[in-house]
Parts: sequence; C-alpha cells; structure tokens
Amino acid sequence: MAGLQTRSKELLYAAAVICAASLAIPSPALATKTLGLSSGTFKFSVAAGDVVGGQVFVTNDGTEPLKVLVYAADQRVDDKGAIDYTAPSRADLASQQNPSTWTRVSMPADSKSLGNIPYLELARGKRIPVKFSFTVPASVSPGDHNVVIFFESFEMPKAGEGAQSMVSGRLGARVTLRVKGEVVERLDVRPFEVPAFVIGSEIPYRYVIRNLGNVDQRVVGRALLLDRSENEVTSQIPIEARLVFAGEQLEASGTLVAERQPWGPHSVSIDVTPVDDTNRPIDSGKNAITKSRTVWLIPLWLVVAVVAVAVLVVGRLIWTAALRAANRSRDKASKGGTPPTALPDDDDDHPSGPGRPSQKSEAQARREARERRQLEAEAEERELEDVRRAQAEAQALESERSRGADSE
Repeated sequence: MAGLQTRSKELLYAAAVICAASLAIPSPALATKTLGLSSGTFKFSVAAGDVVGGQVFVTNDGTEPLKVLVYAADQRVDDKGAIDYTAPSRADLASQQNPSTWTRVSMPADSKSLGNIPYLELARGKRIPVKFSFTVPASVSPGDHNVVIFFESFEMPKAGEGAQSMVSGRLGARVTLRVKGEVVERLDVRPFEVPAFVIGSEIPYRYVIRNLGNVDQRVVGRALLLDRSENEVTSQIPIEARLVFAGEQLEASGTLVAERQPWGPHSVSIDVTPVDDTNRPIDSGKNAITKSRTVWLIPLWLVVAVVAVAVLVVGRLIWTAALRAANRSRDKASKGGTPPTALPDDDDDHPSGPGRPSQKSEAQARREARERRQLEAEAEERELEDVRRAQAEAQALESERSRGADSE
C-alpha cells in the first residue's frame, strides 16, 4: 500500500514538471506586415503658377521590415463613379495637364529605386517623413484637381519565382489642389429611372448625379417610396457621403421593398443633399435636389385572377362557337332536300308553225331559269331554318345550364 502511494506521488510530480515546462516555452508569434500613414488627405488652395507642398509620415507598424514604393498617380472616374488610378505617361509629362505631372516627391537620402520608382526600406517600428511639393502651371483652369501619392509595399523576387516583384498592399494620400478663380458649384440628377408599372412589392430605381461645376462636392442620396397620401412606406440611403468629383458623375441604384402588399399609384422620391466633411447638410439642405416618379403597383394575386378570368371567357367563346358549328353540320346531314318538280311550259301544249324548234329552245331556257330560282329560294329558306333552329337550341342549352347552376 505504501509503495502504491509513493508511485502516485512520483506521477503527480512528473505531470507538474511537464506543465511548468510547457508554460515556460513561448509559442511562436505570427509575423505581420502593417503600413501606416500619418494622414490620408491634404487640401491646398493655390493660384496658377504657385508652388505648394507638405509631408506625410510613413510608419512600419508590423513585426517585419518593409520595402515601400512611393509614386504619384492620377485618377480616372468611369460613368458609374468607380475610380481607377494611372501613373503619368510620357505624353502626360509633356502636356502638364494632369496633377501627377506637377508632383515632386523628396525621398530620404538612404532611399533606393526599383527601375525609375523610388522606394523606402522600413525596419520594424520605424517612422520616416516623406516630403512632396506641387508646381501648378500658369495655364491651369480654376477649380479642384486631385492626385494621389501612393505608398505600396512589395517584396523582391526570390530565386525560382521569376523576375517580377510581389506587391502585398498599398495606401494612398489624396491631395486636392483648389486653383483660385471662379468657383462653380452645380449638381444635377439625370436620368432618374423608375418603371411605370410593377407587379409585386419590389420597385427598382436608378439615377445619376452629375457634377457640372469645377469643384468636388460630397453628397448624401436618399430614396423613398410614398403612398397616395405621401406617407412613407419604406426608404433607403444608396449614397452615404460620397464625393462627386468636378466634371464627373456618380450612379446610384437599388430596390425599394414594401413590407406589405401595396397596390395602386405610388411615388418614388429621391433627394440628393450636399454635405460638408462632417457629413452635415450645407446651408441646412437648401441646395438639395428632389425628384419623384409615379409607379403603379399591381398585386400578384390580381394579375393571376385577371388571367384566369380571361382564360375562362375565351374558352367559353370557343366552346360556344364549336357547339353551334356542330349543330349546323348535324342538321345539314340529317335533312336532305328533294329536287323540285318541273312545271309544264305553255309552249309545249300548243305546238304550231314552222318556227317550233326556236320556240321550244326558248321555253326550255325559261323553264330552267325558273327551276334555278326556285332551288336558290329553297336553299335560302333551309339556311334560315338552320340558323333559327341553332339559335333556339343554343338558347335552350343556355337556359338549362342557368337552371342547373341555380339549383347547385
């Protein structure tokens, strides 16, 4: 018994030693690469021909060293408002029309370059200032001009990976240069599309905000569904504080869904409100643009009911026409007409004179004409009888059905 207790104590001691050893050994930390900027936006008010500049601090907030490319790029906005960025070409450098060609980035003395693009080497926790300046051409038009200074981390190619470097991410500092002169602030909304008729409770819409001025404007867009009494049924915000750049446009679209099944005329209303950098309406929303469109909502059950009634009516008409045609065919087949008896001709009872052959021929022709007229009259009479009989049978059949329906 004493030996068993001693053995148990030894096992417990060994387990405690193993646990202590496992807690003492640190677990390997996951390596992270994190790039940071001191500011993401800069705004300058300049005159044509001026030089203006600033600086941004680039920080390695990760646990591994970083290599960071530094370059300026112009933005391109498509018809829907999506933004793409392009580095200046040789033609751009010659024309000096794009803001990226006005940009000069001052790199630290220990910076390097990949091709003709400079880059920084950042140790863990290191923070480096990067200065930039803009020389605005004298021929630049007044208004807002945008350029983005990108800081893009990358890795040098390793053996066996080919000759291309690997991009791992980038951050950008947007710089807006407002060139002094006449400022034009003008927004418009067109087109604004809403279907005239909708089956169900989902109403799609689409509209485009156009900046016809020369300065950027931040806007908030809202869409509402109103009933006939202008009570709000539902609403949504398709645009939340988005910039519409000078001379560009921004598209918004969505679907308003009513919780209940509405019907009848409704209206889809949109309002586009310019806001400041804190997303508050400018001038208390006095410059907001409001438009509305009428839409008729048709419940799905009503469409199904109308289609069912139309099918029943058409089927009834086809069945009635087929029944009448069958009755007429049966009557014609069951009733056979007897040929009329030829009437005696007066000229046959009194033959005389040498001109008898011509008189007989004329009499026979008159007799045949009378027979044809009599046949045509009898045929018309039979057709009239068939029509009256068919109408009587149809009315009788309809009366029987009405009585049967009433009895049911």
